[in-house]
Amino acid sequence: MSSSSSSNDNTAPSPPPRHPHCDLPGDPSLILTTNVDLGDDKGDILKGLSALVAKVTGKPETYVAVCITDNASMVFGGTDAPLALGCLYSLGAITMENNGKIQAGVTDALEKYGVEGNRIYINFFDMPRECVGWNRATFAG
Repeated sequence: MSSSSSSNDNTAPSPPPRHPHCDLPGDPSLILTTNVDLGDDKGDILKGLSALVAKVTGKPETYVAVCITDNASMVFGGTDAPLALGCLYSLGAITMENNGKIQAGVTDALEKYGVEGNRIYINFFDMPRECVGWNRATFAG
């Protein structure tokens, strides 16, 4: 066997080219549902939480998405007293410290509407790149 054929047999195939989105930091998304009426303040709350998520995660605010559904039919602990449930999805930046800051910021934003901190649950998800889609592709390519 020639030396060129043996070196070809040991050469691993080249990985496929990386999609340009693979190098983007990701898109943190905060989704909140509450049974209180946020009224005319809803837009300001959305913008405030968007800025908070960007600051805490260290990601550009242009990547951040925030959705709030208010006036929802909800029960927690057997009562419909003011409450909120939420999820934060992010490619990285999910840490105990960051999660605590976001939890505190959401609590600060909702307390004036009667939602106490012990009635707000937020689940934090560090998403695999292949599980987050944007602009006709996933962040994995």
